[in-house]
Amino acid sequence: MSPSQWKAVDMKGSIPQMRSTVCLIALALGFSPVMAAPRPASAIPTHMQVGEDARGIVAGAVMVALTERLHDTALRIRLKSVEVKSREGAAQNLEGVGEYLSANEKDWTSFRFSTRYVPGEGSATYPALDLGQSASATHRVLNDPALIGELETRVCDQIARDSGVRDVRLQFDDIRTERNPAGGLDISADARADVGVDTGRRTHIEGSYDEQAHRWINVNYLFNIPDRLTGGR
Repeated sequence: MSPSQWKAVDMKGSIPQMRSTVCLIALALGFSPVMAAPRPASAIPTHMQVGEDARGIVAGAVMVALTERLHDTALRIRLKSVEVKSREGAAQNLEGVGEYLSANEKDWTSFRFSTRYVPGEGSATYPALDLGQSASATHRVLNDPALIGELETRVCDQIARDSGVRDVRLQFDDIRTERNPAGGLDISADARADVGVDTGRRTHIEGSYDEQAHRWINVNYLFNIPDRLTGGR
């Protein structure tokens, strides 16, 4: 769909039904960012746009998320782009740019979103939103379970080498993935590390991943002790 064909969605009178549908979808397709997926996400060419049916489903999910985020049931939205960034089995990881218009505003406000879509089921997960972000700004995207699994493995290996122990386990408390202006992914996480018999050590983790080259640029971890920073590649 070209920008001249953006679809505006009016939410009046349809919030309860749509919220129920999207909640069920989210429950059915929800994923845990702390677990590695058995099959890694496969990268596909960028700028691959989705079809009209998918855009309609994504627009509905985005509308529900925006309405609940802004507490405005009179919103209108239009999607400027919806692109497939990667695949995980039958699911597609989608990212896009849209605009919303509040009833009391004259100007449209831009936002970014990301969601997971399953073509065979015609369903989309509850989207992650970044409101008012410009195209050149860093913006948050969905956590990729495969990349989180790789990051966990790399950090565990690095801690094991630095500590001289073989048994290292991580339990993630919070994970955040952002796409930077260069097109790469910056992942930060808070976790608790079990290092041999030393358990529950608070740890902050950061990793940068180059999607084009399919490689990790840098992986760091920091125990909750001053000046205890170790980096690995």
